[in-house]
Amino acid sequence: MPAARPVAAPREMSYLRILAQGLVPATTAPDVVETVRRQLAMQGQQPSAVPHALIIRADGATGSDVDAAFAGGHLVRSWPMRGTVHITTTADHHWLREALMHRTDAWTRQSEERLGIDDALLRSAADTALALIQAEGPTARSRLIEAWQEAGLLDSADASTPGTWHRRHLLVRLQREGVLVQGPRRGNEHLIVDARALPGAETGPGGSGGAARGTGGHGAALAEIARRYATSHGPVSAADLARWTTLPLAQATRALEDAVEVTNAAAYPVDPAAARVPLVRARAEGGLRGSVRLLGADAGAGPGRDVLYLRADLPELLEANARAVGRTLFLPSFDELHVGYKDRLCLTDAAGERLICPAANGMFRPLLVDRGRVVAVRPVGEGLLWADGARRSARLDAAVDRVVRRVERRLSR
Repeated sequence: MPAARPVAAPREMSYLRILAQGLVPATTAPDVVETVRRQLAMQGQQPSAVPHALIIRADGATGSDVDAAFAGGHLVRSWPMRGTVHITTTADHHWLREALMHRTDAWTRQSEERLGIDDALLRSAADTALALIQAEGPTARSRLIEAWQEAGLLDSADASTPGTWHRRHLLVRLQREGVLVQGPRRGNEHLIVDARALPGAETGPGGSGGAARGTGGHGAALAEIARRYATSHGPVSAADLARWTTLPLAQATRALEDAVEVTNAAAYPVDPAAARVPLVRARAEGGLRGSVRLLGADAGAGPGRDVLYLRADLPELLEANARAVGRTLFLPSFDELHVGYKDRLCLTDAAGERLICPAANGMFRPLLVDRGRVVAVRPVGEGLLWADGARRSARLDAAVDRVVRRVERRLSR
């Protein structure tokens, strides 16, 4: 564990997060599957934004590489946590889903009571879906809904009726239960496949103990969630992890402390090339727009509201990549650099948040980041909308144009 030391940079917290997120050459992954593995789960609510989020974190990756990763059964899209759609590797899907599924149990029970959905209906919906997939292969959402209607499981396809809520609940619930998952891409849709062939939860960090709450492997699963989150997002607080997973704050803190202990053990297989590195604690001096001070092992550091967690090599990486972290970035809607934290003051201010999500309705715009701060958004078909206080210049205009064209070329290939 390194000794306590300051890390000096004008927008240091944001720069450290950019490094951890794999958004500079020094930390990009070799391919899109490794990108997702390092992040553990990446926001996937808007299917068209997923390829963008993946290729900018993978060395030389293109849109066709993303399609191939889903078609080859390496990546899936589902609801593994937080009631929100995420992308995971097939290897991580089931254990992550089981580790956090209890966090939505109350919502599930309330919804099914309100909608009149019981276990018999769920079994029939699962049997119908699996029979359809076996007969026809990867299935579009509309085709699955049609099959459920033909089986008498849905009353109506009219969006004005309760049938809409029934079918959405069935789609989500069967994926939360590990029966179905979304796989290959077709246009702007991920087709539905049988999730039972994916590696089981026992192949995850909890081993034969599993991953679900109440099992012997649950603690190990939470520590691994915390480890990958802190490694790929840090510096982060326990409140950030709690928001990302919906775990209670105390449990998120315990998981992060366990992750620090695991990654600093003598037997831990350190491999910086695979983002397997020790985690350290730190504190922010001057808030999220101030500097970050690492806390040494002898500093009496422990869990606390102001304690941050990050990979131990980030300060050295920042020193070696000071120019790269400040470059202009073109990020998609729902990018983890923005939505992956409870507090993103280091990235933008309240006015910037309104620019990114003007209706406060959960629909986010693609954004441009320069020198660690949001400078503009780029809504589809609307062109650039500049943030208040963005210092326009010939350099910035040229950099924005260049990075947008570069990303669009890679997406089209």
